[in-house]
Amino acid sequence: MNEMKGDKDKNMRNKINISKKTNLKNLRKSSKGITLIALVITIVVLLILAAVSIATLTGQNGILTQANNAKINTEIADEKEAIGLAYNGAMAENNGSGVSYQDLNDQFILNGRTDAHADGANPITVRFDSGRTYTIDSNGNILGPEESNIIATMEIEGTRVEEPPMPSSGNFEHVAGTEVSNGYVIRDKDNGNEFVWVPVDKDQKIQINVTSKEEDITSITLTDPYGDPMELPNIGSLGKSYNESVEPTINGPYVLKVSTVTEEKTATLGVHTLYAFDTMVDWMLTEEYVASIMPGATLKDMLSQMGCETLEEAYGMSGAQLKNQYQEAEDSEIGLNHKGSVEENGGFYIGRYEASYENGKVASKKSTLTNRTGASDELENGMLWNYVSQEKALEETKKMYSGISTLLTGAAWDRTLGWLEETGAVSSFEIVGDSKDWGNYSNDSFTNNSPASLINTGEKEETNKNNIYDLAGNLCEWTTGIPANNTNNRVFRGRKL
Repeated sequence: MNEMKGDKDKNMRNKINISKKTNLKNLRKSSKGITLIALVITIVVLLILAAVSIATLTGQNGILTQANNAKINTEIADEKEAIGLAYNGAMAENNGSGVSYQDLNDQFILNGRTDAHADGANPITVRFDSGRTYTIDSNGNILGPEESNIIATMEIEGTRVEEPPMPSSGNFEHVAGTEVSNGYVIRDKDNGNEFVWVPVDKDQKIQINVTSKEEDITSITLTDPYGDPMELPNIGSLGKSYNESVEPTINGPYVLKVSTVTEEKTATLGVHTLYAFDTMVDWMLTEEYVASIMPGATLKDMLSQMGCETLEEAYGMSGAQLKNQYQEAEDSEIGLNHKGSVEENGGFYIGRYEASYENGKVASKKSTLTNRTGASDELENGMLWNYVSQEKALEETKKMYSGISTLLTGAAWDRTLGWLEETGAVSSFEIVGDSKDWGNYSNDSFTNNSPASLINTGEKEETNKNNIYDLAGNLCEWTTGIPANNTNNRVFRGRKL
């Protein structure tokens, strides 16, 4: 019986095992089928979700599109606000009498908007580095923007000396001005002479950045303030972008032209940062300047008289006339030595005050006497030096600090004026057009002097710009150039330019 029972149990176990194997086999078959179907369904669902997600992100009303549109709208609002601030600031400066594109550029500088440039008149146009252009009508309404396929910008780059060197001759100390941008002043502790540092950035380059959104760029040209073409690097196959730098050669307007098959874009960069002569063409070709010398005339009238239709043509014509006007002086021993020192040190010192007389030498300190009115008067301590020839001025300034002092060169004078404009101390029109608001003239706004009446240098704070007194008005200045053909015109740099 036990054997029979065992056989029975064994048969039962075999049946159970066979049943388990059959069920597992069927389960495996079923599992494979279910997994493939589920996988297909999952992939289809994922593809549908991906399509929906992509549409949600990138479609016309997608998240990314809306985010990009919001970004663009924010940028446009910011640019319009910048124009509005500049316009209102210029209108306030002009007592509501109107606004020119140069006024706007001055305000952009004051507001730190290096990405904006105004041009033209009636209407004024304002271009931003973003490629957007706005127009301002006669009522101050801001219209636009207009989008450009070509974005072309230029900027001047260089290295600035933040702590000016002390002169090797004399016993100097820093007495005023916290930074080079607002007039760093040193004083000779032995005799009280004071000087202000005028910065000139080292290793300056014009950085050119051009992008075409749709078409390939077909040509790029850059002309200097004389209107002469400059050699550009890597100008072969341009594609849709160009990013290179070149060395500027002289102060003044550089004009960049970029073309595609269907569009042309022009950008202008006014450089006043070099130790070099300044053509000043871009400063003079303004509505204010034209009105000051030709009452009732417009910039368009002046361009017509010059035989030009565009500012770019005028830049080239006027620059060519000035090209060799002062070059002889700059190529002289004095000019070359001074230029080398400026390049090495990153700037130069200028007398804080107009030249006065003290113990037989030129002094740079506040004057105390104003009774010098004739060329034959004997010099007294505390007097301003007046009625002095260019040759005498050059001789005496060399004695101030033997071996390191001289008259300003023409380039140094131009750079000083450019620095004042660059920092917003004065506007370009207050340099080349009308400087009565900061210079001593018969019609100035703070002394109402007669033409023959001098004020002591350093007496009026209205004449203080970046810690330099009396650059405009009061007396006139000589530079280091040598008179040609018995005329002083080429070396005389007027206080009121």
